[in-house]
Amino acid sequence: MDVSSSDYSPSASATVDVASKIWHAYNAPDSALPFVVPLVFWTATWLYYRWLTKRDFAKFYAIHTLHHVVAILLGSISLYVDDNSIFHERIGILFSMPYFIVDILDCLSMGHFLYILHGAICLGLGLCNYHIPLLMQLRMNSKAVYIESSSILLYQVKQKRNATLFAAFALNYTLCRIVWIPIMGKQLWDHGLEWHHPIMLALMAFYGLQINWWIKILHIVIHGDGKKSNKNETNGEAKKKE
Repeated sequence: MDVSSSDYSPSASATVDVASKIWHAYNAPDSALPFVVPLVFWTATWLYYRWLTKRDFAKFYAIHTLHHVVAILLGSISLYVDDNSIFHERIGILFSMPYFIVDILDCLSMGHFLYILHGAICLGLGLCNYHIPLLMQLRMNSKAVYIESSSILLYQVKQKRNATLFAAFALNYTLCRIVWIPIMGKQLWDHGLEWHHPIMLALMAFYGLQINWWIKILHIVIHGDGKKSNKNETNGEAKKKE
């Protein structure tokens, strides 16, 4: 029996039409869905891990990696399409804003000052990316998300403690944060933002945090973290006692 592909076209067309309507509703410039859906997801995840399992949310590496990977994917799509009627820049911004809200709340509950500051600056810059037309036009949020690629490697380093992996992380951190952030700042400067503009000041504060952590990374690269040698000393003392 000869079955033509046209036999399936009505249902396929209906499915595409429904998916298109859903996406248009989600992508609409006044839609609350791109904020509400991630807010519910990140809040539920935090409540589950922090309060039900009683574990440190900062060490929930899988969920943090999920955020970074999806944020990079959304940013890449936005930069590639470069058309808000098809894929709005606000989708990536609103995806990450609830994540940083939850992250700040978690850091407040744990008393992690530097990470509170980091989350607050990221949230503030996200709000600026959303409300300032120039930043939306330049798709600065989509360009900034590539910074998070170093965080993905960091989680692997913390779990595996491999020297080669740490070297790859250090290189990635240098390129994506120490080099890339000034490049983004230069683009803003070229479009008329003076160094004393609030956006530039926030970016400089954010960059200062990255420099602080970069110095620590370089120290480990040059001198090591000392944990391996301490472990060896402990093992040596244990053998002497035997």
